[in-house]
Amino acid sequence: MALERCVSTSPDDFRDRIFGRRHLHSTAAELPGGFADLFSPEALDDVLATGLRTSSIRLLRDNVEAPVTKGTVTEEGDSPGSAPFVSTDTVRAALASGHTLIIRSLQRIHPPLRRLAHELSAELGHPVRINAFITPPHSQGVDLHYDVEDVLVLQIAGSKSWELRTQPFTDPLPRHAWFHSTDRRRDELRSGSEPLAELVLNEGDSLYFPRGTFHSPRTREDLSMHLTIAIPPVTRHDLLTELVAQAVGDDDWLRGTVSLDDLESDGELARGLLLEAAERLAVSAKSADTADVLWAVRKAAFRSVVPEPVPVLPGSGAGGPYRLRDGAVFRVTEEDDGSALLTTRSHTARLPAAVAPALESLRRGPALDFGALVDALGVNDATEVSQALVGIGLVSPAGPADDRDEETAA
Repeated sequence: MALERCVSTSPDDFRDRIFGRRHLHSTAAELPGGFADLFSPEALDDVLATGLRTSSIRLLRDNVEAPVTKGTVTEEGDSPGSAPFVSTDTVRAALASGHTLIIRSLQRIHPPLRRLAHELSAELGHPVRINAFITPPHSQGVDLHYDVEDVLVLQIAGSKSWELRTQPFTDPLPRHAWFHSTDRRRDELRSGSEPLAELVLNEGDSLYFPRGTFHSPRTREDLSMHLTIAIPPVTRHDLLTELVAQAVGDDDWLRGTVSLDDLESDGELARGLLLEAAERLAVSAKSADTADVLWAVRKAAFRSVVPEPVPVLPGSGAGGPYRLRDGAVFRVTEEDDGSALLTTRSHTARLPAAVAPALESLRRGPALDFGALVDALGVNDATEVSQALVGIGLVSPAGPADDRDEETAA
């Protein structure tokens, strides 16, 4: 399991007692063994040399962003405004002058991190995004701030000092983002925080802290390279937002026009309107199909999760066996006509009802039970259904080295 290699407590203990509640520093001695297979200085050079666009990187020093397009050349044939390719000369010079290099969404382009992100997402039940931070000695990219996502840091090389301070308020949402706040509001938030910990991450260490935790990282005598695993949580606010979205489809009163002038001039009128809106939402909550609400929230939460690549040439990889595609999100419902409706983020397919148990089994283990399909449908139809599932991106051909019995669907 991915969590087992990243934190010094059991996955169940991490989810039950630590995730979203308190920070955890795990030393290299407490972890199964290093992160060199995930990322390294050599992997950094490879990523930068394979045609990374400038839209994927940032250069920061003391909260000031440096231009990333210096020294770049626009590719002939690119559309106007397209991001040019990264210049490694520019990156090298920026690091030499004390700038932090940030590579965004590295899980999209680096296979070991794509796999880690998919596994962590499945184990935590929340989407995952991975950025790399490379900071030269005695430097700081960003000073004290908090994030609106839970954070798991993996120290790849060198060391880094971290100052942690308590959350000024718990569970901030994206609308509370630190960098969207005014200077006055930031001062208020800082004054409402207390010292929490000062620690050093050395190579092979990890650090987890919940969203809203103030943190300030700074390098010491050597260059530091770490991965920041951002975990945007699914919240009750997300459920409420979807409930409102579904309620307004059935309630024309909620869709009705209001006069702000009238409401601002009559506080009782405004209060009564808000109370009625709350009552109508309560009625909607009692009758709403919870499965529909949860599926809509899941699709929205995981919309930025990119599934693993699949063979693109016709017929390539066909023949099975098949396994759940990493990063796949799906739902199976029984229809009134006795069929099973399979829904993914981008496709809907109506299948024989006998297929439903095999699809649901993908949530318990990644291998598609082809034998069960054959028993239910016969060899020809089972083969046709399996290939259709490949075509809509739910399953992938399993290679001989695949060993994913412990994985589950997102």
